[in-house]
Amino acid sequence: MKKIWTFLMLFSLICTASANFKVTDDESRQALYNTIDQASESIKKAPFGNKTVAILPVRGVSPQFSSMLVHRLKNVVTKAGFNCVEGKEDPMWNEIIKEFAWDERKDDILDPATVAKFGKLKAAQILLQCRILTIDKNPDRIYAEIELHATDIITKQHIWGDNFACRFYVNKKLEGIVDLTNDQRMLLKKNFEVAYSSMISAAFSDKLANVKEVTVIPLAGDVKQYMTGLALETIARTKMIPKNPMIPTLSLVRSTARDKKLESDAIFYGSVRQLSRSLKESYTSKDKQYRVDHYTVEADVQLFLEDAKTGNVLWSKTITFSEICPEQTLLTTEEIKKLNEENFNNIPSDIKGNIADNWPRYLLYFFCAIAGIAILFGLLLGLKVAFSFFSIR
Repeated sequence: MKKIWTFLMLFSLICTASANFKVTDDESRQALYNTIDQASESIKKAPFGNKTVAILPVRGVSPQFSSMLVHRLKNVVTKAGFNCVEGKEDPMWNEIIKEFAWDERKDDILDPATVAKFGKLKAAQILLQCRILTIDKNPDRIYAEIELHATDIITKQHIWGDNFACRFYVNKKLEGIVDLTNDQRMLLKKNFEVAYSSMISAAFSDKLANVKEVTVIPLAGDVKQYMTGLALETIARTKMIPKNPMIPTLSLVRSTARDKKLESDAIFYGSVRQLSRSLKESYTSKDKQYRVDHYTVEADVQLFLEDAKTGNVLWSKTITFSEICPEQTLLTTEEIKKLNEENFNNIPSDIKGNIADNWPRYLLYFFCAIAGIAILFGLLLGLKVAFSFFSIR
């Protein structure tokens, strides 16, 4: 039984490490490019100093597309102010790449023995790896997620790493949400109750019975870290104690756990694969002072709780919802003026033409109506005076 379990674990490792992504459409390419571009600010803070950086080939894609991604990443590194060298120009580069066992590690962080193979390089001092974690596509959006890791060839130490994600919306009616409104925050908080209910349910009580402390990794694609905060609150409400060591990637946490330096029983991670809104309807308030927009807010958040020792997934939950949120905006003077013009322009042309051709007649009707009202008012006033006179007599 133990041998069978070991075989299954090894098979899972190989399948995970050798996953291939077929990038055949422009939208998927653009999603990956945007994801790499998002690494710019983080790379600027990387401790590369004056050392030269060489970028390893990207696994899981065709050699041609790998070259395109490496070139994109090279531009980002160069713009960040670092010296990026072409590894393939070194005579030893191709030889080392052939020797490198790409599928030997699940977490993609180079160990000292593997880094030692690159010690023959003359120009490169830092190795930068780009790992594609996922490319998930549906009719509305493409979600891409990557990890970047840097290793110093001389010290053989991992010196930097980070996770980056991008939601590229194919449906032009959808727009990504970055800054959450109060209504949207309350909506997300309400839906995280689903995760809490699942976590404390009887279905997972046995699996989570021995979990005391949980290392929480920032959710991928959580721009403002709001949902990561909700995840921490969710775990804190259970018997488990959440810990947030600010380790940016799952690979780093797994590496720490493998080296028996992680003081937690489990690892919590996940991704925000969709967070968007689309305009359902828009109208002006009755007092003509506000514009009221009704947006359909959609979210798709995947959450996982993994055993730190075995890597087994102890609990998982996907929070998916689509709800309508109203937003009210005060109209400016210019917008009110424009609205009045639009209302006038919306009058049918035949009515406008009728008014233009017969305006003297309508003006006469107007004055006649005013005169009639004045006469009626005068008669009523005269009757009142008359009745008052007879009453006194």
